[in-house]
Amino acid sequence: MIEILIGFIGASLWLYILLGGIDYGAGILELLPAGALREPRKQVINQAMGPVWEANHMWLILIVVILFMGFPGIFTTLMISLHLPMLALLLGIVIRGAAFTFRHYDAIQAPTSQRVYTLLFGASSLWTAFWLGIIAASLNRGTIDLETRSAWEAYILPWCGLYPVAVGLFIICIFVFLAAVYLIGETEDAALRQHFTRHAMLLNWCVVFSGGGVFLASLAERQSLASAFVRNPATLGVMVLASSLFAALWRFIRAGRIRLTRAVASGQVTLILLGWVLLYAPNAVLTRQKPLSFYDTASPPATLWQLVLALVIGSLFIFPSLIYLFRVFKMKP
Repeated sequence: MIEILIGFIGASLWLYILLGGIDYGAGILELLPAGALREPRKQVINQAMGPVWEANHMWLILIVVILFMGFPGIFTTLMISLHLPMLALLLGIVIRGAAFTFRHYDAIQAPTSQRVYTLLFGASSLWTAFWLGIIAASLNRGTIDLETRSAWEAYILPWCGLYPVAVGLFIICIFVFLAAVYLIGETEDAALRQHFTRHAMLLNWCVVFSGGGVFLASLAERQSLASAFVRNPATLGVMVLASSLFAALWRFIRAGRIRLTRAVASGQVTLILLGWVLLYAPNAVLTRQKPLSFYDTASPPATLWQLVLALVIGSLFIFPSLIYLFRVFKMKP
């Protein structure tokens, strides 16, 4: 049962990084200069995101629900120790959703209000992606203290540091890279395609350099990523494979092979996520006292059975509905 729930968490996280990450990246892209292409770029992003952007938050909600019901020890630890980053994340999600909704469905479409909505949408996308990275980095630093009575050690120290900031910047680069790659195939305009292509190639380099920054920043942590990778051959192999896709990605981008480009870019991000999971599995959170694994913090078997049953039944409705949603709004006429 626990393995099934871990599978649901992993699948939800993967889908949220890929699908939700594209949406966040599209918002961040709007902060970058585009000259005469600014308005056409905005229209492309509106058309690409409009029908499906709300559905992507379902994966994040699913992760929260599974942790709350199936692994309350992990849920409680995260919600207490990372309370401030979680609050910042939720604030960004709310502002971002409101800004995109008003911009997309505003009946008046006044230039001034549109500029405000666009700025809020882009800034909140950047803000939210950054805090996602902060939270991800804080899970396995070993700085969460389950026994402290100090406010600083309880609520600030677990997420404060150069390493979480580096991971936040890394996540931003990944999201904008995914968005640029995806948007290449969302327009027939040659100038816009070239615009997104240039950003995709540049941001692929940004992912590489920001990833290197994560490794450098980890040297100040209790355990550096480099030493952890060396001790884990599987993780090291996954990272080598992700790096080997670099040349293929550039080749497909230059050849205009949109589907292959998307597949390779998604593959790179999937391998990065897999490497991170393999590095710390089966532990979900590292604290100063002990690691918290899914097996040690699981709810009683009766609760797990009911949760698994609900997820399986729900999947029979959710996945066909999502596939139908994408087919209706994303199929070319």
